Amino acid sequence: MKKGSGLKNDKKVQNILVSGSAVLPQKNSKGIRVARKRKSLPTSPMVKGYPDLSDIPSDNYGNLSEAGSITSNEVDGGIISGKLVRAKYDNTELKKSIDTTIFELIPQRPVQLPDTVLRSVYNVVTQSVNDLTIEVQILTTEVSTLNSEIQELQIVSESLKILADNEKLKANIAAEQARVANVQVGETTIDLSNAIQNSINEAIQRVSLTARNEALLQENTSLREQLFGLAAQAAEGATSGTNNLFTAKVIGGEEDATVDMKGTSSHWDRRPEDDFGVSIEVNNVTTNNTITNIQFSVTGGPAWLKVRGGYPTTIEPESGETYGLKFDNTVIGGMDPKRVSAFIGDKWSSKATSHKSSQFKIEVTFADGSTDSVIFTTHLRKNRKG
Repeated sequence: MKKGSGLKNDKKVQNILVSGSAVLPQKNSKGIRVARKRKSLPTSPMVKGYPDLSDIPSDNYGNLSEAGSITSNEVDGGIISGKLVRAKYDNTELKKSIDTTIFELIPQRPVQLPDTVLRSVYNVVTQSVNDLTIEVQILTTEVSTLNSEIQELQIVSESLKILADNEKLKANIAAEQARVANVQVGETTIDLSNAIQNSINEAIQRVSLTARNEALLQENTSLREQLFGLAAQAAEGATSGTNNLFTAKVIGGEEDATVDMKGTSSHWDRRPEDDFGVSIEVNNVTTNNTITNIQFSVTGGPAWLKVRGGYPTTIEPESGETYGLKFDNTVIGGMDPKRVSAFIGDKWSSKATSHKSSQFKIEVTFADGSTDSVIFTTHLRKNRKG
């Protein structure tokens, strides 16, 4: 190889260092670079410290056969090039540069403006619309009037339909009544044919009904006795319970139309056992229900009277019992005031007092669990002296 060719050529080496493979000939189809000798050219001036690259070969000779018959003197040395340093790129910035949309080069779209017409055309159309609006209003009024007339005609039509339906209904009723009459005639014929057999059955039932009638008569007699017993007690002045199961009657005491029982007492009542002089007659008017318990209580005010002891708490059916009453000295006091220096509670005061708020209540309980009660109003006159 001739001296100064290939990599021995300082100028070529300098160009390769600056421009790399760009100064080498293009590869042929076999991947071989074939460089011919070129005439020497004057040295190109340096531009900004770099040599002129105008002498970079641009011939593409292809393979050796395409390059023609050349001798070793015509070949400018065999230079095999390859990348000695792999370039490093910032992939993120590279992608940004590739994906950048250059909108300055995109032509702007024309602005879409609304459709317009000439005012002369607009005025004519507007006037036409106004005229049509007035005409529509007139026609709407006429349509409303016609709709009203149609509704009236529909109402008349419905009334006529109702009348027609009524006539049909009457006809159907008459036909049904005729059919029922025919059926009844047939049933009456059957009933008449079975009358003799029914009379025999009725004779048998009559005996049973007679026995039942006698039992009902006995029960009716018992109920009448019970009713008349209650009525008799009420006629004698007794007060019946709220359930009409027993009666209670006040015997004795002072006459007063405003209360059921009235009594008068003084500081020193000399009646034996503080006898109130009033008794209560309790009657069980039931026929088969025994009074198993009877209780006496005072409500609404001072309990100034109570039942004397020794009386039974049960009363048999259709029987009675009388209970005597007396003053309750623990409430009203019964000692001589000359012997007692002070009184407490609801005992006698230094002046006359009347008590009308107390009520005497009688409660009874029967064997079957039923209850009944009677309430009497009371009046106690407490005198200062006696």
